[in-house]
Formats: sequence, C-alpha cells, structure tokens
Amino acid sequence: MSLYLKYRPQKVEELDLDEVRNRLSRLLASPYIPHAFLFSGPKGTGKTSAARIVAKKLNCEKNPYRKTTSLDKDVNIEPCNTCDSCLAIKDGRHFDVLEIDAASNRGIDEIRELREKIKLAPVSGKYKVYIIDEVHMLTNEAFNALLKTLEEPPVRTVFILATTEVEKLPGTILSRCIKINFNKATTTEILHSLKRVAKGEEVKTTDEVLTCIADFADGSFRDATKFLEQALSEDALDIAKINKILGGVRFDRGQFLKLIIDKNTEKALLFAHDMGEKGADLRFFITDVLNLLHDLLLQKHGIIDVKQNSKLIDEMSDKDITALIKHFSQIYADLKYASKPELLFEVAIIDWCENK
Repeated sequence: MSLYLKYRPQKVEELDLDEVRNRLSRLLASPYIPHAFLFSGPKGTGKTSAARIVAKKLNCEKNPYRKTTSLDKDVNIEPCNTCDSCLAIKDGRHFDVLEIDAASNRGIDEIRELREKIKLAPVSGKYKVYIIDEVHMLTNEAFNALLKTLEEPPVRTVFILATTEVEKLPGTILSRCIKINFNKATTTEILHSLKRVAKGEEVKTTDEVLTCIADFADGSFRDATKFLEQALSEDALDIAKINKILGGVRFDRGQFLKLIIDKNTEKALLFAHDMGEKGADLRFFITDVLNLLHDLLLQKHGIIDVKQNSKLIDEMSDKDITALIKHFSQIYADLKYASKPELLFEVAIIDWCENK
C-alpha cells in the first residue's frame, strides 16, 4: 500500500488544512447537517478524504451523527473507525456510500440512474451519501438533472460534490451547496503531514529535507507524500540526494534575484549557465523565485514579516516586484514548450537586465 493511502486522514482532527478542519468540526457538531457539500480546491488537498470522513460520521454505528435541538460544543464529531460501517466506507464497499467519478460518468443517463437509486431507503446505514468527484465534468443536461435532486433531496441523503474547477459549475448548483474551500496547503501544513508519515514509518530525517519536499509538492499533500515515499525507496534522505531525485538542484534564489535587481547581466548569465551545467530543473527554480517574490509582495504590505528578506525588500518597489512576477510567470509558461529551456531562460535574463 502506498504511503498516501496508508496515512490518509481517517478523522477530522487528522485533516491537515486548518480551515477545513475547523469548518467541518463546526458543521458536524451542529444540528443542521447540510444536504449538499461542495469541496473545491487543487488536487491532492484532501477533498475525497474529507468526504469519506463525513460519510463515516453520518453512518458510524458506535458514534452516529445525532440531530440535537441546540449546538453542543462537547459533541464527539469523530467516527469510531472500528465499526463495520466505518470499515466498509474506508474500503469503498459500503452499500449506502457511493463514489462517482464524473469524468467517466458525465452524462444525463448516469444522473438519471442515480436519481432512481436515491429514492430507495438506506440499506445498512442511516444516511445515503453520494460523493461525486470532478463534478465540473458533468454535461449541462446532467447538471439540470442533478439540480432537481439537490432542490428536493430525499430524507437522509447527503451529496458531497468535489471539484478542482469550481468556476465551471452552474450558479444553480453552487447555490444549493455549503461550500468548503480546500486551498493549496502551506509549507507548515505539508510539514505537519510529512512529519506524521515519517513518525509512523519510524524514519529519521531533517526539517530541511522535509521542507524541500514540501516546496516541490506545490501545495499538494498527496504529491508531498509520494515524494517522501520516493526518497525512502531510494535512500535519499539528505538534502543533496533529495534535490537530485526531485530534479531540483537547489540554487540560491535570493542571490539570483539580487543580480536581477542590480541588472548585472554577466553574473546573472553565469548563474544561469551554472544551473544548466548542473542539470537544474529551471521550472522548479522559477517556482522558487516566484514564491520569494510573493513573500516580498506580502511583506511590502505588512501582511507577513520574513526577516531574511530585509535586504531585498529595501531595494525593491511594488512596481519592481509585480513586474518581476509577471516576467517570471511568463518564463515559467514558455519553458513548458521550449526545445532548449536554458537558452530561453538566458534570453529572458538579458531582456530584463538590458531592456526593462
């Protein structure tokens, strides 16, 4: 079993996104359970894991969801994870919890079939839960068919819609759901997740290695855990090895940005040439630079305070930072189709230093 599946969150308290954990805690402690949730956000942020936790709580035999007459701060919101119902949902074999991939079941016939099944009472649980992944892939006709069910849901039926592209959903669907945003995970949140996995596997490593993995994962818990598993399988738990297997030979982004700010074309080109010689992944490095520019932008407006950025922040205006963000964002996009990435990168350096 892969580490991501082995350490997939099984309780609300194990969800690594702080805001999601807090909102689900409040909702599951409330007497007003929504009949339709919408979980939206990038891949690998825990949408399906959270959906299964909600399904387990609603149908848990030892600690079922109970509608009380008032808010109860002391109510136990967690599924037991030991009863037959919880174990069946975990294994994907519960009769009343149906997971549907809308990418391959996107037509009106599939939704009509779902509507017919919904009319039936739960077989073994208290609630019928329908988890529809990538719901934005449904056709317009399928959305219209689904809308009718969302408007007049049968008793003890809960929908959990999940999507990476919420902007593609019709407003009529959005208005029927309680929306929970699964934002890209912060480095701190991914570190928390990785440390939980490392502890479970009894692996000794450093925060520097885990931070490198977290940065490379780009906000995805799933990708971060996959990279850690790759590092374990290749015995690459020091910073030099982890950079090598992830294709991200690490260079000082602050040093590079200082050369760009000073418009030191020669040294910036030497920096880029050295990166090419050592096989650095340019898109990975530019992501690093964009992350630093993002921090500088937020720091400039007093939103965060990162002391190690003090020298750079003093030399840059808002205009400089935003212009560089646009410049490097365009380079990042162009590199995807470049036949000779290092040449494109060098030309972009010259363009900035000589013409901007």
